[in-house]
Amino acid sequence: MRNRNKEIQNKRDIQENNVLCRKLLTYTIFTSHYPISTLSSVLICALFFFSFILSPYSNASAERLIDITADNLESLAETDTYIARGSVKIIYGDSTLNADEVNFNNITADTIATGNVIFEDAEVIIKAEKIEMNLDTKVGIIYNSDIFYKTRNYHIRGGDLQKLGDKTYYMSRAEATTCNATPPEWHFKGKDIKIKLHENIKAKNTTFYIKNIPVLYSPYFWAPLAKDRQTGLLIPTLGYSSTKGVTFKQGFFWAIKDNMDATFYADYYTNKGIGKGIDYRYAASPQTNGELWIYHLRDNDLLRDFFEFKSYHNYKLPLNMSGYLKTHLVNEFDYYDVLRSTSSERIGLSTWEPDQFGFSSEERLQKYLESNLQIFKPFTGGRAYLLGQYRQSLEGSSGSIPQSLPELGFIINTKDIWRTYFNMAVTGTNFWRNNGQYGYRLDVYPNFYMSVGRAVNFTQKVGLRETLYYLKEPSGNVTREIFDLRSSLTTRFLKRYSSFIHLIEPSIEYAYIPAVDQSSMPSFDSADFMPKTSSLTYTLTNRLTGPFWGSTEARFRLSQSYSMLNDEKPFSPVQIETALSNRFLNFSANALFDIYDKNISETITAVNFRWYKGFVGIGKNFRRSTSLDQYTFEAGINRPFDMLNMSIPLNLYGKLWYDVKGNGVQELKLHSRYTSQCWSLIVSFTQKPHEHQIMFGIEFKGLGIIKI
Repeated sequence: MRNRNKEIQNKRDIQENNVLCRKLLTYTIFTSHYPISTLSSVLICALFFFSFILSPYSNASAERLIDITADNLESLAETDTYIARGSVKIIYGDSTLNADEVNFNNITADTIATGNVIFEDAEVIIKAEKIEMNLDTKVGIIYNSDIFYKTRNYHIRGGDLQKLGDKTYYMSRAEATTCNATPPEWHFKGKDIKIKLHENIKAKNTTFYIKNIPVLYSPYFWAPLAKDRQTGLLIPTLGYSSTKGVTFKQGFFWAIKDNMDATFYADYYTNKGIGKGIDYRYAASPQTNGELWIYHLRDNDLLRDFFEFKSYHNYKLPLNMSGYLKTHLVNEFDYYDVLRSTSSERIGLSTWEPDQFGFSSEERLQKYLESNLQIFKPFTGGRAYLLGQYRQSLEGSSGSIPQSLPELGFIINTKDIWRTYFNMAVTGTNFWRNNGQYGYRLDVYPNFYMSVGRAVNFTQKVGLRETLYYLKEPSGNVTREIFDLRSSLTTRFLKRYSSFIHLIEPSIEYAYIPAVDQSSMPSFDSADFMPKTSSLTYTLTNRLTGPFWGSTEARFRLSQSYSMLNDEKPFSPVQIETALSNRFLNFSANALFDIYDKNISETITAVNFRWYKGFVGIGKNFRRSTSLDQYTFEAGINRPFDMLNMSIPLNLYGKLWYDVKGNGVQELKLHSRYTSQCWSLIVSFTQKPHEHQIMFGIEFKGLGIIKI
């Protein structure tokens, strides 16, 4: 019935718009940036679908068969019109169109579908009373539309949808929600909606409702539709902190290009002032990408300026080289004590993981901030590198910290030379600092290995090390020649039982480093001091694996050293490592037992019990030398309460850090989430020695979390 060229062009238009629709509906910006205009893109996607696919002929091609069934099929030769009446069902591909009647004029391409019109494919269900559309001009009207997008559970209900041109749409009104209930728990309403495909959407009198109560209103709404990642305001957050006061945070996301964006932040603290931040990201290629974060706050209480700078950059360089730059700097060493984390949930560096409500304790507890610049050049059998490393103290001045600015290294990978193995590292480092001795170090460290035996393996390693120093303040030249020997003997015993496998791995190693005068050596890093060593270390490892309790794995390891240079206490503490894991239990314990004092000098232990309703965990961190004795208690439970034989969708979580040595509670976190079909209510409380914070969050599924 249709011209083949028109059919092919229609199919191309459908594919183009469906691809764009899927991008809009499932877009994920590098991190969780959700502009307020997110929901508008869902409405536009529905338009992309029924602009073309509601007509059975427009989605067909010469290669795809159309199956049409109806109670009555009629062809009017004088008007070249085809009429299908009564339970009309049209199937093409994975799409289905149902209607009471469909009229198609083969001359004008005017199409009318009336009565209980329902279109469905794998992603969308569209209901309408009537559709009038010209398949050539793509102009038409869909009356009383009701769209359901399956993947993200979006419901879009509106009045009449008019397609005014190939890329222009108009709706007098529309309502959107992810709630299945009628009336929905929340929804948006807008009027006089004008859409230009791939350009923008405009609407008037946009209102956000909870139940039928209007909560937010905007007389005018505009959002771009040119990019998957849309420029717009982010959802603001409102909260309270005992140190910062009432807080209000607002962000603006700018989609600069497909591979580049920036987010601007403004934070208002009643006790501190206004903080300003920017997060810039780019991805030129899989090998070249990066991110930059800058933040500033003028503290009105302390009358001090605080700056934070974070970035990471990966580079693909010429001559098969690659580079990596990571920076982490603050202008005041007590930045995180005063402000805590200001980049949490805002920067996408995997090394700075935030928690859900913006409390990042990692930075506050760090001793140093580290920045690195590395450039690598691989070659056959090894690599060369250039490293610049800067460490900033969070405990005071950084003037006495040795900085590697820069270090040049040359590495030869392990090579097999007549059953003897060889590798080598050569490094030249410029150590610089404001206070204390500084200078240059050249370190040459070749290693030779020999390994024989399979059932019982013997490995001998010999390392030769030459280190030269050119020092200043005080000036001087120092050299050190030293070698180290390591001899190891290992074997393994394996026994298969009916329900598990038992593996025993004993080993013994002898290490020797001769005495060398190192009194004039500087102290830049661990390579500068190699103490005299003559020790024997044994290790005994037991492993058990089996399919019981959902695949159980257990490990028990004992190790201890005997020093031939220490006559008073030759034995080191016994190191004990145990681990057990399966579907219901995770247990790990590492401990050092002093055989002379007959007590445990250090231990880190954790046990976690899991079941279908949740988990309970207990941990202990103890170090006798530093008087550290801390317990952690953690628990989470899903749907703990029932009412009227129905489970209440409430999840609870808590974690406590408690110091036994008199400091009491170091941190307490309590978190609860009530989850309905299309919304969640979140309450979180955090207490620390000098700060407490409470957060209320409301998540509207499809929009994101509004935190208060």
